[in-house]
Amino acid sequence: MMLTSLFIAPITVQTISAKWIMIFSMCTYIIYMATGFYSSWYTVIPASLIIGIGASHFWLAMPAYVIGIAKRYAYITDTVIQDRVTLFLGIVYAFIFSSNIWGNLFSSIVFRHKDSNNTSEDLEKFCGPNYCPYRDLNMSLIVPPTPKQVYVFTGFCSGVTAVAILLMISFVANIGSEINTSSSICKQFRRVAVHLITSKEQQLLVVSSVFSGLANGFVVGDFTSAYTSCPYGIHNVGLVMISYGVSQSLFSAVYGKLNQYTGHIAIYTFGSVIQLSCYITLLLWNPLPTQYAVVFVLAALSGLAGAANEPVISALHNLYFDKTRDIALSSYRLLTSIGWAISFGYSSWLCSQFKIYILIGVLVLSVLTLIALDIKHKRDLRQNAKEKEKVGENLIALTT
Repeated sequence: MMLTSLFIAPITVQTISAKWIMIFSMCTYIIYMATGFYSSWYTVIPASLIIGIGASHFWLAMPAYVIGIAKRYAYITDTVIQDRVTLFLGIVYAFIFSSNIWGNLFSSIVFRHKDSNNTSEDLEKFCGPNYCPYRDLNMSLIVPPTPKQVYVFTGFCSGVTAVAILLMISFVANIGSEINTSSSICKQFRRVAVHLITSKEQQLLVVSSVFSGLANGFVVGDFTSAYTSCPYGIHNVGLVMISYGVSQSLFSAVYGKLNQYTGHIAIYTFGSVIQLSCYITLLLWNPLPTQYAVVFVLAALSGLAGAANEPVISALHNLYFDKTRDIALSSYRLLTSIGWAISFGYSSWLCSQFKIYILIGVLVLSVLTLIALDIKHKRDLRQNAKEKEKVGENLIALTT
């Protein structure tokens, strides 16, 4: 996903069109899902490579397509382009985040089984912040699903994605992309390298982009294991993640509307404060049988915080890189992919508490860099305004 985002995806999106790139990408998702019917190294690893190629294309083509629609709508309605872009991205991400609701609702039904006999002492010692994947005892506390349950869930996910592909083929308009790029991979590499080295704005967005991948990787890979599967059973993962999905989907749309009144940094800072509170709670809280409701509250708050992350960062790339959007989005997806890779890379080697310490550090640094970026942007605007004013005064002096 990192390599494709960096070198290939911007070129293919420009060549083929965003609509058909998204359809192609969704086909790669089906290939990956289908490995549930026969999971082995010989099926999962090739499918992982394939979905990496497809996902990198989808997450570049989708915002480019939505930005194009938003700009057309702003032109027709004579409204501010940036406000329409943020609103449209908020709506689209709300639907994307809602997949947590429907997928996890079905998973909670399919993977339902009798409760485990784990004691409160086991949960306190080996779950929550003390959960360590490399310990055999930790893994033994999680009861795996039956093959039949896996087959049913795999068929459901593959079928829904196939229906989505048919709907896109039938009803999505094939408009022009908002990506303009070169037709050479070598040129693309040079442009991205120069952009990352010379663009102060992109450098200040590096930490927040990486944090996006780290945070998502933690929710998917660690929160569901350490704070749900281990203490309450794998059949409860779906129910907990529904709370996450509802909150994330709802607040993504709300933030998209509020942005025109508050600005990007206020929304991102608010979400970061909520996220920091969740991380501190996860460090101090040990899940117990009598505290089942707490994990739902933490999931909902994490969704609220996550809704202020990815849509805001995508909108900032549109705001700061209007003329080099293809390079900026490629760099953003590259950095997010690095965050995902790091999260899953150390997932099997660190206990939950150490992962949370890492997330807290990166989160605080992310907020600081975005505040610095906002200050720089406002300072540049004031400087440009002064320069225009000087040019205007000189023109008046010449004409008089």
